[in-house]
Amino acid sequence: MAPAVPTVVTAAYLQLLLDSATDVCVFPGGVIDLPEGTTLRIKKSMRIEGNGTTLRVAGSKPPTAHLLNADSLRDGSQLEIKNLRIEGPSTANWDPATENIMGGISWQLYRTWNSRLVVRNVTITGGYGSGIIRAGGGAFEVTDCDLSGWVDGIAFFESHGGSGALELRNTILRAPANSKYSSIGLYIHPHLNLNADTITGLDWNRYVIYVNGTPASTGRHDLKAVSAINCALIQSGSSSQTTLIRCSESGLPKNGGSFLKGPVTSIGSTWEGAGMIAVLEGVAAERSFINDTIRPKSTWMALGSKTAGTVTLTGAQVDLAGKAALLKLTSASTTAVTITSSQIRSTSSSFPINAEGGSVRLVGTAAPRNSRAVLPGRLIV
Repeated sequence: MAPAVPTVVTAAYLQLLLDSATDVCVFPGGVIDLPEGTTLRIKKSMRIEGNGTTLRVAGSKPPTAHLLNADSLRDGSQLEIKNLRIEGPSTANWDPATENIMGGISWQLYRTWNSRLVVRNVTITGGYGSGIIRAGGGAFEVTDCDLSGWVDGIAFFESHGGSGALELRNTILRAPANSKYSSIGLYIHPHLNLNADTITGLDWNRYVIYVNGTPASTGRHDLKAVSAINCALIQSGSSSQTTLIRCSESGLPKNGGSFLKGPVTSIGSTWEGAGMIAVLEGVAAERSFINDTIRPKSTWMALGSKTAGTVTLTGAQVDLAGKAALLKLTSASTTAVTITSSQIRSTSSSFPINAEGGSVRLVGTAAPRNSRAVLPGRLIV
């Protein structure tokens, strides 16, 4: 039986609820003010029913502790957290170079590959370093959430070569005010799988989805209806397979566009931001864009020094205005680009296609006015 609800709910009472619960812990609802530095420890498998409770943490400095701390849960544990709001300290006056590694929700224990974390209908605002940190792999599900973090909205790590997969659905990842200079929506290690569906990323200083870290073995990252607004869509893994279906990048990214390091297939996506897509040097990957809409504000894709592999555009609808361009290949690029059955409309004052290296082949596609090739580059029509 749960302890009686006191007149004033304190951190000590919430900890008593967590400790005395068997399978389900029900929070009392309402707004609960907690002192700076509060941490609530989750010591066993359970479902936390937030019951619409708001946990409001005092302070104006970076937190020094995780709020909901499940770091002691061993492999095989099951944790579900739902219907809860966490309000961290305001970040309005913070220096964007501030370091902050604490989470609104944290479960970090290595080799917990057979465990499961489910987070549903949870909102996290303010100045936790990460909205949710899950380190150790395993099954991870985030659904119907609205997550902020000074560094990232979600961090999903596993550094021992084990397995893990994130199901991310119907969720907003939004940067708080003055977020860290390198802030990102989701940070995931490349060997962990990702299935993301109907996600909006807002105002991060880098990417909505950031795939990086070790081990760098092959994972699969499938994005469907993921929108990046005023930030870049993705840094993909160099050896993992990425699929983008009806994704979009728009607005004014702060540090350029997406960085496609490995093989990528995009289907029906829309690219209309001010950022420029880059690819990793020295990786001979295939990057395919099928029925995409491309309306860039500058150069859409730059293929620079030592870039290799292939880029194919099939059925693309391209509109170029102002100083926008579709492609620029520098003299050191060996990338082979093929554009098939596409429409390229241009009133741009720049070179719509500028092949100073590599090759651009147009098949069933008219070359836009002012396109050019400079040896060793080739433009084949």
